[in-house]
Parts: sequence; structure tokens; C-alpha cells
Amino acid sequence: MSNISEFERNKPKQTFKKIVFCIKKYKNIASNTIIEYDEDCIKIEMANDFVRELEEIKKIFLTGK
Repeated sequence: MSNISEFERNKPKQTFKKIVFCIKKYKNIASNTIIEYDEDCIKIEMANDFVRELEEIKKIFLTGK
């Protein structure tokens, strides 16, 4: 039986759920925004940037650092 780190035992599950929720939210915005104006392109680009950054946060979170 392996030892579970203190972080793993008490990992903030609500924080992880919120990170996953936000990733889904911004992926949805990026994929469902209809481009009609220049602002729509900016919105999609920003949503994609948020997804990339949130994926990095999620990766770091899962390592327990």
C-alpha cells in the first residue's frame, strides 16, 4: 500500500471542479461564437488563451505543487 500525500488526501475538489468548469465554458465560447465582427475574433482568441492557461493551471494543480 502506498502512502498518499497530505495534498492528495485533502485536495480541494471544489477548486478542481471550478477549473474544469471554466475550461469547458471557454472551449464552448471559442467553438460556438459566430464570427460577424472583428470583436468576435478577439473573443474567440481570448477564450482559446484562457483555455490554454487553465489547462496549465490544471496540470500544475494535479501535481500538487
